[in-house]
Amino acid sequence: MGPFHPARIASMLAIAAALASPSGAQEAPPADDPRAITFFETRIRPILVERCLSCHGPEEQEAGLRLDSRPLVFEVGGDSGPPVLPGDPDGSLLIEAIRYDSYVQMPPSSKLPDDEIARLTEWVAMGAPWPPEASADGEAPSGPKPFDLEARARHWSLQPVVDPVVPVVERADWPRNPVDRFLLARLESEGLDPSPEADRRTLIRRATFDLTGLPPTREEIAAFLADDRADAFDRLVARLLASPRYGERWARHWLDLVRFAETSGHEFDYDILTAHRYRDYIIRALNDDLPYDRFVVEHLAGDLLDRPRRHPTTGTDEAILGTMSFFLAEGTHSPVDVREEMRTRVDNQIDVLGKAFLGLTVACARCHDHKFDAIGTRDYYALAGHFQTARHQYAFIDPPHRIDDRVLELQSIRSALAAEFGPGRAPAAGPPRLREGDELFADFAADSFDAWYPAGQAFGDRPTRHGDLAPDPDGDLARLEPGWAHSGAIAPRLQGVLRSETFAIDRPFLHVLAAGSGGRINLVVDGFEKIRSPIYGGLTLGVDLGDAPGWVSMDVSMWDGHLAHLELADGASSNYTGATSSFWPGDGTLAVALILASDHREPPGPASEYRSGPVLDRIDGRTIPEATASLLDRYRQVAEELPEPTLALAAAEGTGIDVPVHVRGSSKNLGEVVPRRFLEVLDPEGKPPADDRLTLARRVASAENPLTARVLVNRLWAHHFSRGIVASPDDFGAMGVPPTHPELLDWLASEFVRSGWSTKHMHRLMMTSTAYRMSSKTRPEADRADPTNALLHRMNLRRLEAEAIRDALLALSGRLDPTMFGPSVPPHLSPFMEGRGRPKESGPIDGDGRRSLYLDVRRNFLPPLLLAFDFPTPSSTRGRRDTSNVPSQALALMNDPFIVEQSRRWAGRATGSPDRPPAEVVDALYESAYGRAPTEAERDRAVAFVREQSDAGRAGRDAWADLCHALVIAKEFRYVE
Repeated sequence: MGPFHPARIASMLAIAAALASPSGAQEAPPADDPRAITFFETRIRPILVERCLSCHGPEEQEAGLRLDSRPLVFEVGGDSGPPVLPGDPDGSLLIEAIRYDSYVQMPPSSKLPDDEIARLTEWVAMGAPWPPEASADGEAPSGPKPFDLEARARHWSLQPVVDPVVPVVERADWPRNPVDRFLLARLESEGLDPSPEADRRTLIRRATFDLTGLPPTREEIAAFLADDRADAFDRLVARLLASPRYGERWARHWLDLVRFAETSGHEFDYDILTAHRYRDYIIRALNDDLPYDRFVVEHLAGDLLDRPRRHPTTGTDEAILGTMSFFLAEGTHSPVDVREEMRTRVDNQIDVLGKAFLGLTVACARCHDHKFDAIGTRDYYALAGHFQTARHQYAFIDPPHRIDDRVLELQSIRSALAAEFGPGRAPAAGPPRLREGDELFADFAADSFDAWYPAGQAFGDRPTRHGDLAPDPDGDLARLEPGWAHSGAIAPRLQGVLRSETFAIDRPFLHVLAAGSGGRINLVVDGFEKIRSPIYGGLTLGVDLGDAPGWVSMDVSMWDGHLAHLELADGASSNYTGATSSFWPGDGTLAVALILASDHREPPGPASEYRSGPVLDRIDGRTIPEATASLLDRYRQVAEELPEPTLALAAAEGTGIDVPVHVRGSSKNLGEVVPRRFLEVLDPEGKPPADDRLTLARRVASAENPLTARVLVNRLWAHHFSRGIVASPDDFGAMGVPPTHPELLDWLASEFVRSGWSTKHMHRLMMTSTAYRMSSKTRPEADRADPTNALLHRMNLRRLEAEAIRDALLALSGRLDPTMFGPSVPPHLSPFMEGRGRPKESGPIDGDGRRSLYLDVRRNFLPPLLLAFDFPTPSSTRGRRDTSNVPSQALALMNDPFIVEQSRRWAGRATGSPDRPPAEVVDALYESAYGRAPTEAERDRAVAFVREQSDAGRAGRDAWADLCHALVIAKEFRYVE
């Protein structure tokens, strides 16, 4: 379709303006928004503490300036006045100094890194949010009140959930369920009446968008209007909850909480491999109504369950997929300070745990005790130990029958072959000779993997033993030397990784006695997951030695004192991108006998003096008896038919790590070591501490935890009623907004637990209430008494999210592809979407018709259309999206090629036969777009508009496309009453 002409633009705007246009968009959040405060506490205060307070803190105030107190920064300042002008970075002395733009250059020793300058500049530009302090005398910082856990633990959200008595109301005919009684009791106490019920067309559009994110079809509307049963709306809700589209719709809400993306951002925006499996897991969990307490446990410790939940069809491990949420954060591919990168990663994980599940800003306690909530710095580092212990892996998630059962058959045949041919000659190798300065890290002749963590089946469950046999591809049988961790001992096609315990690097070199072809050895330092870089490439060793043993060595001197673990892998497959250090196993072979930590750059001696090699000798295949040969043939058949494993990014338990307090957030000033546990204020008395991740998960998911159920039901309420009972869904702490209906919140939380943590039950309860059916139309008297509608005297008008706007247009145009699950569709790249990490190829402009949920979420290349309508950047938990009203939205709807093309498709679908009466077409368009019939005046204007467009030279189909486009531009298309 060609560019717009001025006359066409004017006519389309005129028809759009004439359409019904609900309003009510909110402005962007102010600087004191909880998210802005969190940004300060997690991204700004650590810089001030680390870089500034040694010269501008309590002990020393150069130039009379202190930077550790809000009033002294913004009101008193130093010799040159206040250093920060909120909202004006260019006019702020602080920014001028850190940019080195004047004779005052701070810090004087060296300029701050660019990213820290950018963060401070962004902070000032957003209004320099800084949490209020208890008091100030203008001369010395008052700071917050002393940390008193007992006093802070009295905060409302930390009290046990109480199942309140359902109130009695005067209008007994109004409530349909207890939800209504709580709301009506509050309205009656304020002398307010609830709004009347909305009409049926409004209700089906409201409910359908709420539960599926798609508009109701004309057929669905007609069926609902014709259903005169008293429970027709209840039946509608039940049908929508049973739709697979429900899981797709509500999965997107959850993905906002875990900052879901499929790339890691930073410079090169590397792929997060298999991220789509997590998205699909969420859809299935919601459609299956997985109990929420189980959902929480799977997210925090799904890799540790003895009997994990499995996919009902494929049998793959579902539970472990929840732990992928740990690793969906932004990441730096080549950080200068790998420890700081680890701390940033862990901080993000703690932030998501705190906000998404508990509604607490736990990450604000990284540098100090929380300024307002019952969260001490020790709490933060107790949780940090759990997250540092959890490792990054690509987990093998196949059902046992797919690979494990075949491995058992192979092992059985190997045992039979070993019995047939005997153990052969004994190996000559003895204990390894060590020099002074050598330390034996691993000797697999010990015949055990006790200190190692095997994943997959390649390495089996033990090193090789005397008498083990392995068939060769050429028909011979190989007798294996004992004492090797050997990825090909069972079958070369098997894949796997063997990981060591965590250790502190205290010697400058590692020497590994290895053999094999295509294998790899990786050292993971401080849990750092990226390896494709000039700095960290040396932490990976390739092994291509064949059957002959040899030493491979690694210089680790620059990592002295760092925590690390080794990974032994059978190779990396061809689609390995370098995005992560946890190997995507391949088809190579790796055998390792010894690992030494050493003060010497050179290995201790020729490898042949330590081991003869993984193969002791061979049995000629031509001498094998016929009966045994048939057994060998079966072995080869099973080995060759082994399927490729199914892998997914997930957590893996490592060696337990307890983390010291970082005083003021600095890794250079370490305090006491804090044992792993849950938050002290939430840990039940009389029970052992949650010192392992599974116990932690169960404490978070416990009905005794006063937060988990409250937070989740509040999130559901917020999505149905446009505002939570607690308006700050991610912050139930002292800086959050108190509940408008605390008894209702507790009743809902109690009912949630009573229902078996059924999310669908809570949807049904909320949506079948009379309150949900109220009209959103304003009533002047009620609006004056309740101007923000906090008491819910009417339903809230709300704008659709970006994805629902796009998906609705795909549904109208007939282009919507209902396919579920699978890899994401590559993003469509406009010429203006440039930069490092830009994909080589652009995806289709319409995303192949897939729902927005299935578009690849690339952090550096987010879809402009979705961003225009407040799609959140996936950096932190977002329980409440912004709802802006800005010119770019109108421009996107007018000019985006996707909008234009889908409007054209919709017109072609709606007009059908050329003989169809124009008025009939208009009726169909209005009902499809808005769920209602046009008024007579609207119908006349629309028909006249099409006629005028045709007279102006637009062909019939194009004229109708212009009308469809105008209907999309109108506000009614993107608002739900």
